[in-house]
Amino acid sequence: GGGGRGGGVEDKADVYPANLSGGQKQRVAIARALANDPYILLCDEATSALDPATTKSILKLLKKINKQLDLTILLITHEMDVIKSICDQVAVLDHGKLIETGPVESIFANPQETTTKNFIQSSLEVEIPLSFQERLKSAGNPLVEIYLTSNEESIPFIQHLEQQFQVKTNIITAQIDYIGEMKFGVILAELSGEKENVMHSLSFLKEKHSQTKILGYV
Repeated sequence: GGGGRGGGVEDKADVYPANLSGGQKQRVAIARALANDPYILLCDEATSALDPATTKSILKLLKKINKQLDLTILLITHEMDVIKSICDQVAVLDHGKLIETGPVESIFANPQETTTKNFIQSSLEVEIPLSFQERLKSAGNPLVEIYLTSNEESIPFIQHLEQQFQVKTNIITAQIDYIGEMKFGVILAELSGEKENVMHSLSFLKEKHSQTKILGYV
């Protein structure tokens, strides 16, 4: 069909299903669903068995269908990257119960439930580099993990720690991502300075970024 309803597999009409790739099979399934002219397209784990490149192309197709056909898509997934890249609204289910719902930006910026927080953090894993893991001890400069889950700027808080507490922030590694205009991410950093000042700076961080954690000392 025209107008995006063919799912991008119009040239595979005479091919046996067994000879189609995973991505092509998904496109056929989408085209078949669209043939019924639905007002909602239900996609249950549509990308869970696909490689990253194919996942990207299927999500691109779904976005195109959503815009061109003005069709609501209900997407069931456990992959945070899928939610980040394609969804406008999100509903979080935990053991069959709806625990949180709202626009993707506001859920990511200010998750209320522990399950939601864990989901978001799972998409932002940063690992302590091996050289730091070997140096971890019970005292010294704290190695902190700081989650930025709203439009907080990462650089001003570093300047703030230096200006207000005379504490230097050495960023070890970081992962920053975007949902639309909203930035969120996680920073792994070493804090150094006078012991008392470092303690005050940690209290400040925990107040401003509630998910700040001390992972050890170096």
